[in-house]
Amino acid sequence: MFTKRKYESLKIVGESFFNGLRPLFIPMALGLAVLGSPVAFADNAVKLKVLVVTTGDATQDIGLSYIQPILDEMGVRYDVLNAATQDLTAATLSPSGCVSATVGCVGNYNGVILTDSGMVGSLTPDEWDMLHAYETSFHVREAVLSGWPGPYWDPVSPWGVYLDYGLTYSSSPSTPYDAQWTVPAANSKTAFEYVNTANPLPITDFAFAATPRNDAAGPRDGTVPSVTPLLKTPAGDALVSIIQYKIPLQTTPVREVMLSTITNAWFLTHSQVLGYEFINWVTQGVFVGGRFVYMSNHLDDLFLANDLWDVNANQTNPLLTYRLTSSDISNAVSKQTDFRAAHPTAGTAFKLDFAFNGAGAVVDPLAATPVANLTEDLVQAVVANKAQFRFINHTFTHADMDKTPVPANPNCDYTTLTQSAIRTEITKNRTVWGLLGLPEQSANNRILVSGNHSGLKDRKCTDYPELHPEMDNVQSDDIPFVAGANPLFITAAASASVNYLASDTSQLNQDTEQYITNAMLNDGSSTDRLILPRYPANIFYNTRNPTELVSEYNYMFHDRFITLNQDPCTVAGAICVTRDYPAILAAEANSALLHMLSFKKYPHFFHQANVASYDATGNTLQFDWLNSVYATYDQLLKLPVKNLPYYQIGDMTKDSLTAKSATINATWDRTTNRVTVSANKTVPNLLITGLNGGELYGGQFIRAINVSTIPRTFTVNQALTQ
Repeated sequence: MFTKRKYESLKIVGESFFNGLRPLFIPMALGLAVLGSPVAFADNAVKLKVLVVTTGDATQDIGLSYIQPILDEMGVRYDVLNAATQDLTAATLSPSGCVSATVGCVGNYNGVILTDSGMVGSLTPDEWDMLHAYETSFHVREAVLSGWPGPYWDPVSPWGVYLDYGLTYSSSPSTPYDAQWTVPAANSKTAFEYVNTANPLPITDFAFAATPRNDAAGPRDGTVPSVTPLLKTPAGDALVSIIQYKIPLQTTPVREVMLSTITNAWFLTHSQVLGYEFINWVTQGVFVGGRFVYMSNHLDDLFLANDLWDVNANQTNPLLTYRLTSSDISNAVSKQTDFRAAHPTAGTAFKLDFAFNGAGAVVDPLAATPVANLTEDLVQAVVANKAQFRFINHTFTHADMDKTPVPANPNCDYTTLTQSAIRTEITKNRTVWGLLGLPEQSANNRILVSGNHSGLKDRKCTDYPELHPEMDNVQSDDIPFVAGANPLFITAAASASVNYLASDTSQLNQDTEQYITNAMLNDGSSTDRLILPRYPANIFYNTRNPTELVSEYNYMFHDRFITLNQDPCTVAGAICVTRDYPAILAAEANSALLHMLSFKKYPHFFHQANVASYDATGNTLQFDWLNSVYATYDQLLKLPVKNLPYYQIGDMTKDSLTAKSATINATWDRTTNRVTVSANKTVPNLLITGLNGGELYGGQFIRAINVSTIPRTFTVNQALTQ
């Protein structure tokens, strides 16, 4: 018996050699289909779980580091088999290696994803045969994320080609280039149905291009591959294809594979566009989990003024400030209406979210009992247009919630509040909410954005790079979340019944949703605070027009390194050449697009000065950014984008964390076309794709169900006729 490593030295790959050996091929059963025998799709049961077969762990296999975050974010159940160190056995695939014809046999997986097409040195030919046998027996599809299109010859008995994708390598086109979609009408509801296939897909990394053979040759199991390209190079060669394996003289395929020969990675836009279909197609559109695309925009500091960037001094100047006016608010309403009309994927209900500070909306901020300043220009405009926006509690005065420095630092720009004063910052802003009659106060009382996301880390009084150009990293002395969090802030939030706290993804340990448990920091409550991240955008808080933004952007990412005699090209996060305003918008749109395609719910946050009108036509940095992001998005996808209030994002995140911590048992009985689901604990609003009665999104039903230890059964509806 040859080991996996021995097989690596014995592999034979190449079309010319393959052609020379074709006369030696002998169709073999190997537990699959006998030549000429009619084969029907399996009608037995499979678990709703995906098997991901890899060539290493996430640090070694770029395909795993690419697909795993998508699976996790969607809530898909999966197992990882590292084929370099673990054997694939029949018992891996079904209990005791049973086949679908066995009474009571349930396949362990309803989809198989391989990170590499050949898995050379990882899967042996015998293991490939075993995998193909399982896929045929249980009608389980396979998706291959990247790699050489094959074929592969086994020089060890029983000999023959064990892996053949029906393709001939043609070229490795130079990148970048625009790939063309060629999805046939017959596949339009089952393959890349969410993609805007009218537009090309820019490919920015290495790929093998290939041409379909569609001849009579095939692997040693007696099947013949039939290739349908879905995405092609400009020259017409295949990059992504569906391969159906059929017995000669039979029309029904016994096995199906989706193959990509493009390099895919989590940081590549084309990969993020393709990623969902590798999962959706391989599971036949029925799986635990679901995906939506999200975009929410928060504008902090409403009612206060922001300091502005001084384009001459290359620093923030506290003597230069800007506070929105009533005309800015009216203009924002108009621009929001225009934005909705220009981008149907945004929906007619899209709204900006203003995180507001009530101290700027009252007659006397120092008064014990606030009185709304309803005659003031900005306050009047916000109240008059309150139905056009959403609002978030940003504390009354934007007070800093960080710890007092120890030892004391006379240069520190903040003074820590007492726990009682922090709580007053929260509750006093709620009072202003009521005085202004802003909508949905009760639901929003559960969520809080602290000033500068303070209270979650100890920044040691150094937090402004533009004031310290001589320092490589002004945050190098910070104590990150959770160790640096201020217990007074967390406890005050708990006592005010705040469930969700905003965090900044650019800060260490704040880039994922997580609970602050009592084991981490006891806030005196029986419940835990949930951290909800927000994405910062490089549309800086202290800019209101393109001139200020371009100046600060290029100083921060290029010019300041020149002044320090450093080459920006060698500095992580810097840019080699300066950018004009359109180039900045394009770069920021691409970053936001990757966020959207990750299916994360995290909002992007800005500041009130960013929505100021900067020219005679009412253009604003905020809507320039939004239009740029959506123009990029609309070129690639057709999915409507969900625009949710922050508290609802919190509720959904809480449910998804509960689901991720649970053991979910879901089985699809294809005889009855029903799914039975249970869990080891109560799980509210568990998403399952492909169940009747769910929300129709992107041509598929996604249903939220309540699950417990008592099994529930639901009818499958793949919505293929919608």
